[in-house]
Amino acid sequence: MSSQPPLPACPQCRRRIAAWKKEYCVYCGAAFPPDFKQGFEEPEALKWVDRPGIPPDAARKLEMMKFAPLDGNARARSLPALIGLLSLPIFAVLFYLISSLLRRYSPVAAALVLVAGAAILGYLVWSLQKARRR
Repeated sequence: MSSQPPLPACPQCRRRIAAWKKEYCVYCGAAFPPDFKQGFEEPEALKWVDRPGIPPDAARKLEMMKFAPLDGNARARSLPALIGLLSLPIFAVLFYLISSLLRRYSPVAAALVLVAGAAILGYLVWSLQKARRR
């Protein structure tokens, strides 16, 4: 049996607190009430060593990373977008040619191919717009 008293539990997620020095729950992010830890002493298992300070040049680099975009990221996104835009007219011409071939044998099948082609082209446009928003 442990000699230490039980730790208080988070009011929102009901888990025992894992970081004594934090004023919020590390699991759910809920803020603790002001008198939440009164009556409890800091357990030995949850005491930790404070991290050393970050050197000034590293702190400057970290601050710049918050605002400056990385160079390689823009090029990596533009290539799939370019390929996607080029594939739209290619697929449109393919579906039109297939439907014109099928129109000789079955007008219903040609119409189905055109409907399927429109659905696929719509999906391609939707996925390109979704990728562009990211």
